[in-house]
Amino acid sequence: MESQHGATADELVAVTPVSDGRYLVCRTPGFFRGIAAGDVIDYDDRNKSAKVVERGGNVAVQVFHVGVPGNIIETLKKEAVKAGGRIDGELDRLVVLTFPVAVGFPAIESLLATLPEDGIEWEYGNVFDERGAPLAWWEGHE
Repeated sequence: MESQHGATADELVAVTPVSDGRYLVCRTPGFFRGIAAGDVIDYDDRNKSAKVVERGGNVAVQVFHVGVPGNIIETLKKEAVKAGGRIDGELDRLVVLTFPVAVGFPAIESLLATLPEDGIEWEYGNVFDERGAPLAWWEGHE
């Protein structure tokens, strides 16, 4: 995985083997773009790349935070679960959320709009491609 600044890092993604070279993603990753929990992927170990072969119907959201009071993050997590989502990972400055696409983008964005502007950035992990174009996999899933 490579960041927009050219830095690279390895991330262990929780998967279950489905068949030869195919894996079911168990939890949405924090940094690996384009996939979410429930997706089935082909993984190329040599190139460290994954290709989604079947979408699981979940929306990945990464919430990065710095200097934000813990109670705000705890409230975010509780409200995400109340809205039908789940917490798939957490680091000191990151919360990884997974929502069934049926929850709807307006509900997800409404929840995230309650966060303070200072110290928080969020992004979808599997909604846009590298150029910012919508992937549109959710059409027919909503």
